[in-house]
This record gives sequence, C-alpha cells and structure tokens, in this order.
Amino acid sequence: MSFNILQYKRESRKIIKKVREGNVVLSKAPPYDSSMRLFSKDLYNERSQHSQHLLPPYNMSANKYMLVNRINLYNILKIKLALLKDTDCLEKKTYGDVKGYTIRDVINLEKRFGTKSKYGAIYLTRVPALANTFPIATKVMIYNHSNDTEVKLMTMITNDIILKKLSKHFLMIFGSSVCSKRIAKKLKLISINELADGDLKMLMNMRDVVENNELMFNILIQTYISIATFHNVVGYIHRDTHYGNFLYQENTEKGYYHYTFKGTDYYLKACKYNMIIYDYGFARQISSDDNYEPSHIVKIKRDIYEDYRKIIHAFFNRKLKGWIKLPGIPDKYTNSLMISFSYYLDQNIEYELTNKPQNTRESYATNLFTNIIENIFLIYAPKDMFITQRPSNVINKSPFIIG
Repeated sequence: MSFNILQYKRESRKIIKKVREGNVVLSKAPPYDSSMRLFSKDLYNERSQHSQHLLPPYNMSANKYMLVNRINLYNILKIKLALLKDTDCLEKKTYGDVKGYTIRDVINLEKRFGTKSKYGAIYLTRVPALANTFPIATKVMIYNHSNDTEVKLMTMITNDIILKKLSKHFLMIFGSSVCSKRIAKKLKLISINELADGDLKMLMNMRDVVENNELMFNILIQTYISIATFHNVVGYIHRDTHYGNFLYQENTEKGYYHYTFKGTDYYLKACKYNMIIYDYGFARQISSDDNYEPSHIVKIKRDIYEDYRKIIHAFFNRKLKGWIKLPGIPDKYTNSLMISFSYYLDQNIEYELTNKPQNTRESYATNLFTNIIENIFLIYAPKDMFITQRPSNVINKSPFIIG
C-alpha cells in the first residue's frame, strides 16, 4: 500500500487547527477524586478509627519503596499467590462487622475503600499466611477488553520491566484471576496490586510541594520519564494522563538515579517522591502493523504528544487553565515556565505533522522525548538536578531504561 501524502496533510491540518485553538479538551480538569483509590494514608486513618482489627501489624519502614524492597515483597507474595487459580472466584466473607470477600482464604479482601464506580471497586487486602506483610490492594472489575488490557499490561510491565530493574516508575501487580462463575453482578476480573502513598493531584494540593521549585521540577521530570518509558519501552500510548493516573511512593534514597535513553546516560537527583504512571484501561499500542492509513498514523502521533501535553496542566494555576487550586502560588515554575513548556509541545507537534510525514509513530515518540530532554530538562532544570556527567553517588547499579 502506497502512502497517501495528501490524506496525511489533510488529517494533520485538523489536528494543527485544534492545537492552535488551545486544546480545550486537554485543559479541562478531570472529574477525579483521590478517594476513589486506596492509598497507604487510608491505612493510617483506619488505625485511628474503630476498625483496627481489620489491619495486620504491617511494617511501615521508611525504605519500603526502594526498588529492591518492592521486588522482595513481590517474591514473598508470589509464593502464596501461586496457590490461586486463574479461574478462582470471590466468596463473600465478613470481617468483624464489615462485609468483604475472600478467595479460598489465600487472600482476604477485608474492606472496600472509596466509592464503587464503573471502573470497579478497591479493597484493602492481606494474605493471612503473611500477617506481617504490608497490606496490598485488590481491584475488582468488570471483565471487558479495557480492564483485561490493563491487567495484561501490568503483568507484562511487572515481569519484564520492574522485576528486571529496568524502571521504578510503574506499579506492580502481584496476581490476577478471572472468575468463570457469576458470583456477583459485574464483578469478574480481580487484580491484586501494590499500594502507593497517593497521587499527583494530592501533591498539587500540598503548598509545601507547589511552592518548592526544585520539587515541582523533579516531579515533572519523573512524570515525563514515566510517560516516555511507557511509550518507548512498553510500546503503548496512555491516552488518559490526568493527575489521578500518576501515583507517588515516598522515597528516602539519596543521590542520583541513572537512566539511559537511546544510548545516552542521564542522571536525576533523588527527591522525596517516586512518580508512577498507572491505569492503562485506555492504552493503545503505538506500533500497529495492520494499519498504515495516514489518518491512523496522524492520530497516533497526536496521542503521543497529548500524553505529555495534557498532564502539564497539573503543574500550573487554574486561572490559566491549569488544575492547581491553591491561591497565591509562585509564578515562575507553576505558571509561566510550565505554560511555556506546553507551548513548546504545541510547536513540536505542528512541526512534526507539517514537515515530517515520513516519520514513523515509533520514531516520533523517540524524537519527541529527545527534544523534551534537550529543550526542557537540560535547559530549565535547577542546577545539578538533571545532568549528563556521572556523579559519585549513583543509586542504581544498572541504569533504568527509558528507551
């Protein structure tokens, strides 16, 4: 099939027009509430209330989220979760006065957190045989293509990326099952996941975070690294990069993290938060061998750009179409500078669609992040935060791979 350059240009003009009009859809604050998910902060709240019997004496050590400790927890849980079968079903069970579920008493879903939504319900979960293990979360969902894609992607990322220490910017899945019986209406797919401490929306509501220029930039860099890794290593576009789909785990490591991208070494200074990209229900594969239609190629390039463009709104004030609601925040980093980055991304996609029709979807994903590194990170990052010369205090022995 020959490439139709006229159709490519026609489809490109539609997207360029929307970019020039200001990307109204991208700037719209998402209808998301952090209470929809289970975070470790909820466990503290539970302990201070009447239902302490639900919670095991878990270890809240300060370094629990070091990558090696996350992997150790996975290996401990793997032994017990191996007892589960793919077709195991939830069975109703009461814990104290709270209704929950169990799967053959291998895992106990002891308390639902947040509101049940069309995307599923989240349960505080523990493995009875491992009473001292830090609790985990189980997501109970409808068994459909979107949710199945998410579970399969999480499983692949856990096995091929996290456990191989290629990245720390994803959430681990410990196990899953698909019930073959009708145990309850629309409750079919079970995903057993690692916990996080909170999400990006929560961080952007903390004044000590928003008023800290170094911290804000570090969080932005990590957020963009997680997107780039999802694009270039996992091979998918996220297509829903709002501030609820970036989680954080508190971090105590000091020094620099070593990354490589296309054969070049980069070093990012550690900060108090490790950012994680999450929720792949709308994800779409970048490479699609069966579709070389110009309209499809243009839309994939648009989606790659939009993954970066949408989340930038989390970093500046709502008066300027950002999502931060705190009054009186500093201008330079949370408003002017972040807005200038959004303009740069707009210029990038316009240049790509106008001048680079020969670029594949994969090469655009690579080129865009290369440009982000060269024209944003290396130029505007605070001094000694993002560097190319190897420092003496590198944390990870083998580099994290961005692409």
